[in-house]
Amino acid sequence: MITFTPAALLTAWERCLPLSPVRRAVTLLELAEPSVPEETITALPIGSRDRELLRLRVSAFGAEITGPVACPACAQTVEIAADANTIIASVPHAAPDSEELTFDRDGYRVSFRLPTSEDLIALGAAAAQTEPERFLLTRCLRWVECAGSPVAASELPEEIIELIASSMNEHDPLADIELACVCPECGHSWAAPLDVVAFLWAELSDYASRLLEDIHVLASAYGWREGDILALTPTRRQAYLELIGG
Repeated sequence: MITFTPAALLTAWERCLPLSPVRRAVTLLELAEPSVPEETITALPIGSRDRELLRLRVSAFGAEITGPVACPACAQTVEIAADANTIIASVPHAAPDSEELTFDRDGYRVSFRLPTSEDLIALGAAAAQTEPERFLLTRCLRWVECAGSPVAASELPEEIIELIASSMNEHDPLADIELACVCPECGHSWAAPLDVVAFLWAELSDYASRLLEDIHVLASAYGWREGDILALTPTRRQAYLELIGG
């Protein structure tokens, strides 16, 4: 994974700005790992993809994750904190997309794979015409049989669908990250979901906004080119900004 310079982060933000969240995730990983083909990235299980995004986040902004969430009991704003490296190391790698996962329950034998970014991209293109859960299930099922006879995805009972979803979560736990929270105001405890793609994009957007403002101020004051400003270390850039402000 490459080390993102300020210029590279600004380029990444510009490239990802018009894209959907799934495409942003894929593009960021393409920029971080230029030697890895796009089809390899889109074929990663969602949890494996998000693990790599967390690694990218550590490289670009550090491991400490903080942010505000609202307590579901009293609506008090609570500041949560987590360590990205701890999350990365907390679970084993997901099963590869090519690995066949199976289970037997109530006479049903089911074979499936884990959802990938490619599946989410396809879902985005078909979202208006289909139920999301059923669409992903149909794409990820390899085969289903009951009493030796094939069963179509549309004919599966709800309890089998829930078991498939549960098994997917078990084999790809980083696809659904939750952070333990306790409200200091009312004492309520809950698990807050961490959307890795949305969180990283919010951080990158905020960083790009602040960096563009710094470039504007320094270029206006000194007539420097953007490349010259981006080549400054953050410490020197801040020192010049303070001189202008002073």
